[in-house]
Amino acid sequence: MQFHSEIVNSKFGKFYILDSRKGLHFILKNNDKRVKALIKNYNPIKGLFNKNIIKVFQSNILGNKIALKVKIKFLECSEFQKIVWKELLKIKQGTTTFYSEIANLTSYPKAVRAVASAVGKNPISVIVPCHRVIRKNGLIGGYAWGVKMKRALLDVEVSGMADSIYRGGK
Repeated sequence: MQFHSEIVNSKFGKFYILDSRKGLHFILKNNDKRVKALIKNYNPIKGLFNKNIIKVFQSNILGNKIALKVKIKFLECSEFQKIVWKELLKIKQGTTTFYSEIANLTSYPKAVRAVASAVGKNPISVIVPCHRVIRKNGLIGGYAWGVKMKRALLDVEVSGMADSIYRGGK
């Protein structure tokens, strides 16, 4: 299978995107340590297979939802991670949920730490909205590229008026 990649600029910096005819596989900050391994392992050609991915990504990062759908094909993951990431796709824009709530939606309701780990390893940032998952105590929790970016993504989704659970955190 031939893989394709492109580096896309956004208000949050440069992002590396990897796709193929099977779907979108990765959206990572270009300085993420996984990018070098992806280039080595998949030897992608320049230019995305599905150019609509850029439109969807840029729209999402600006807090806009567009009607275009992107086919997603997760690579390099466990079945549990796929289950968690598919649950992330169901979180509505402008809302937040808890790691424990995601765990309750899986067959492993007590696996909150495993859910948090899977959320942290999400390979498709912004489109698979891991930034919408916060701690049950209202604290924002971690984010692969820093809490500042997580807050900014939440704020931009709801035009600076994030929901009360998120705003109650520190």
